[in-house]
Amino acid sequence: MNKTLKGIIGGSVLLGALGGAMAWLMLTKPGDAQESSSESTVETLLWHAYSDDISQIEVENPKGDSYVAFRKMEETKTTDMDGTERTEEIANYYLKGYEDLPMNTTQIRLLATRSPEITSVDTVEENVSDSDLAKYGLDEPVKVTYTVDNADPIKFCIGSEAPIGGNRYLRMDGGSTVYLVNSISLDPFLDGIKDYLGTTLKPEQAEDDDTVINSVRIERSDLDYDFYFTYDSYYKENTNGGAMAVHVMEEPVYSLLSADRSAAATHGLYGLTAKEVVTPLPTDAEIKKAGFDDPFVTVTMKTDDGKTTVFWLGDKYETEDGETRYYGMMKGLNCIYGFSPDDIIYEDLKPEDIISRNVIDMYIWDIGTLTYEAGDTKLAFTGEGTSQEDFVGKLNGEPLDEDGIERYRKLYTYLLQTSAEEIVYDKDTELKGDPMAKVFIERQDKKRSYDVEFYDAGGLKAYIVIDGDIRFRCRKSYVETLISNIGIYDETDKEFTMTW
Repeated sequence: MNKTLKGIIGGSVLLGALGGAMAWLMLTKPGDAQESSSESTVETLLWHAYSDDISQIEVENPKGDSYVAFRKMEETKTTDMDGTERTEEIANYYLKGYEDLPMNTTQIRLLATRSPEITSVDTVEENVSDSDLAKYGLDEPVKVTYTVDNADPIKFCIGSEAPIGGNRYLRMDGGSTVYLVNSISLDPFLDGIKDYLGTTLKPEQAEDDDTVINSVRIERSDLDYDFYFTYDSYYKENTNGGAMAVHVMEEPVYSLLSADRSAAATHGLYGLTAKEVVTPLPTDAEIKKAGFDDPFVTVTMKTDDGKTTVFWLGDKYETEDGETRYYGMMKGLNCIYGFSPDDIIYEDLKPEDIISRNVIDMYIWDIGTLTYEAGDTKLAFTGEGTSQEDFVGKLNGEPLDEDGIERYRKLYTYLLQTSAEEIVYDKDTELKGDPMAKVFIERQDKKRSYDVEFYDAGGLKAYIVIDGDIRFRCRKSYVETLISNIGIYDETDKEFTMTW
C-alpha cells in the first residue's frame, strides 16, 4: 500500500500537506496549474486516500447495477520461509446484501485499491453547464462515493469513453470541470454485480479435510430410478491396490464403483463451478421460470458432519453465442447459475458409465472359505495366511501341497474375471431351473462374504445373482468355461482355460 503522496506529474499544483488518512480533493483550474511539458495538457491530482482507509464504496449506475461494497477486516494465516506461522489482518470487501453468495473478493477489492489516488490526464472543459454534460456522458453518469476513515467522502461521476483511446470523462460530484482520466482506473466501477459474484458454489474439499460423504442421491425426471451411492468403510480399509471406490452404488442396482469414473458422481458437488451467474437474488417467478418448481435433476449429498448439500438443475437455455446451458441452484444460495453440460455429469449419467465391471474383488490370500459347485462337483477350500508363501490351505478337509495351492490360485484368477457386462434393471426377472454354478467366498476375518450363483438367461447370456439379488448378465461361455475349470481341478496334468 502506498503511504506516500505522489507528486503531481506535469504541471499540477500540490494543495496542502496530506496527513494520516485525510482525503484531499483538488479541483484545480487550468489557470492555477503550471504548464506541463506539453502545453496542450494539464494534469491534476483529483484525490488521494489510502486504500485501506476506504471503508465503503457505493456505485450508482442508472443504466446498470447499483451496489455497495463494504470493508471487513479479516485475519489470515501465512507461513514464513522458515516455517513460522503468522496471523495478519487484511481488508476484504464484500457486496452488501449478497453476503450469503460466493463472491470474487479479489475483484471487489479493486474498487478500493485501483483508484485510491487519481490524477487526470487532462482538463477537458471548465464551467460546463448542465445542458452540456450529455456530450461527455455525464448527464446520466455512474456515480461513485468513497467513504473514507476520518475524512470527508470522495464523490465523483464517470462519463462516456473519450475519443482519445483508453480514457474516460470524469467530474467531481458538484463540480463543473470535466477531466480526462485513464480508463483502467475507472473500469472496476463499470462492472456489474455478476462480475463480482463467484461461480464456485461449493469449494473443493481440502486435502486435510477428512469429512466423509455418507451418501449421494441423484434424482432425474427422465428416469424411473434414482442413483444412490453410500460410503463403505470396508473399501477404505481393504483396497488391495484395486481401482474400486470407497462408495458403492445401491440403486438402481447394487454394484461396486470405478474409483476414477465414479468420482464426479459421488464427489461432484465439491468444487462445483458454473459458467456464469444468471440471476442473483431471483424472485419466485424467476425461479419457477428457470424450471426449479419441477427440477430436471436433484442431487442430495449427506456428510458425516451432519450437513446436507442439495443441488438442482432446471431447464436448458441458450446463450447469445448459441451455447446450451442448464440453470442450476444450490440450497442456501439464492442465485441462479448457468452450467455447461460438459462441466456436470448428472444430465446424461448412466450406471454403466461408473460401475466397476468386477463382481468379485476379494484378495485371494484374505480368503478363509471358497467353495465352488457345478453339477456333482464341489470344491470346498479353506485357508489361513497372508501370502502364497505362508498360506495353509485345505480342499474338502485335506491339506493342499504347493501344487494344490498354485491350482487354487489359478482357478481363483479365472473367477476374478467374472464381469458385470450388463445390468439387470427389471426387478421382476424370474430365474428358471437350477444354478449352472455356485460360488461362496468369505474372508478369514469374516468382514465380507459373497454368495454368487450363475443362471441360464437364454440365448448366449447368463444371469449373475449375488446374495440372492439378480444384478447382472454375462456371456454364458464364461460360465461354461468356469464349470469346465472346476471339473478339471483334480486333473493336474490339464491347464485351466483362461479365455472364453
